[in-house]
Amino acid sequence: MQAMTSRERVLTVVHREQADRVPVDFAANPATLERLLSNLGCATHYQLLQRLRADIVDLRGVVDPVWRGPKPCNHVFPDGTKENFWGWRTKVMETATGPEESFCEFPLAGCTSVKELAAHDWPSPDWFDFTDFAARLDEWNGFAVMASGASIWQHPTFLRGIDNLLVDMMADPELADFLLDTFTDFYVAYFDRMFSAAPGRIDILRIADDLGMQDRLLISPELFAQYVAPRLRRLIDMAHHHGIKVMFHSCGAILPLIDDLIAVGVDILDPLQVTANGMDPATIKTRFGSRLCLHGAMDTQYLLPQGSPDDVRRTARQMIEILGDGGGFILSPSHVLQTDVPTKNILALYEAERNMGKA
Repeated sequence: MQAMTSRERVLTVVHREQADRVPVDFAANPATLERLLSNLGCATHYQLLQRLRADIVDLRGVVDPVWRGPKPCNHVFPDGTKENFWGWRTKVMETATGPEESFCEFPLAGCTSVKELAAHDWPSPDWFDFTDFAARLDEWNGFAVMASGASIWQHPTFLRGIDNLLVDMMADPELADFLLDTFTDFYVAYFDRMFSAAPGRIDILRIADDLGMQDRLLISPELFAQYVAPRLRRLIDMAHHHGIKVMFHSCGAILPLIDDLIAVGVDILDPLQVTANGMDPATIKTRFGSRLCLHGAMDTQYLLPQGSPDDVRRTARQMIEILGDGGGFILSPSHVLQTDVPTKNILALYEAERNMGKA
């Protein structure tokens, strides 16, 4: 088969057709990204993706719109706490796996009425300028281009707290509806402006709304149908109107929701967390592979941090054989690579498919 560009390769497998090889995706937290740039002698993010032969560029933090808001996009307090334009607050903390940006405060946790929620300083899509956005994508011609950062359920928890939002969904739907509508309205408008500013230049919209734990759903299928599905459909319909495919990210044991995600228009399911209950890759491929492109499958809990490079290569090849048959698979870590994943294992992952006899 003739060699494809990264963009051609990704779009081919998203349409569940066989490409010249299985495409690969890459994501790492800031500390791991900095280490890789140093270890691999790469001066830029572009060089790093080329070194790993990654096929997708995630625009967030790489090509962003120009900030025009009435306040700083990110404000850092003297104690190191960072507040972003939504108002959620994080702080870099030392964890068991190294430095991680963690949520440290939930500003809307104490609100008891829609009036109190409405009084928050909500951002506007007008605060972002997409005037030169398309021109700044030129460097990434040839890659599959992904816009990320959309969320209609998880992001509200960053302001409200997940425990409070779960209670709202059961006991005070008016509060839950207000929060979810506010985020959905923003992201529909924001990404519609982005896609309109760069027609034909963006291939994938990534939406992240974790709905699963290790062994079960985080919310019931009934709550998904009531609160998440209709808002998710709005965002997906907007992306599809622009000819853009949609990747939906949810960690955990989400098998009971996959049919529902397909029904609202999801094209690519991420991350296929193979260690979660019910997420056996062969079963997922058999049940959903004709209707859905699968993304991920490389375990970041145990395999990548604790396995040997041979373990990583062997597992990557197994995932390619199981999930890549007939297309419909993008190989990737099942989560952002963290500092506990050694560079040698990262290289093993991204070299695994190179000498395989079939994609």
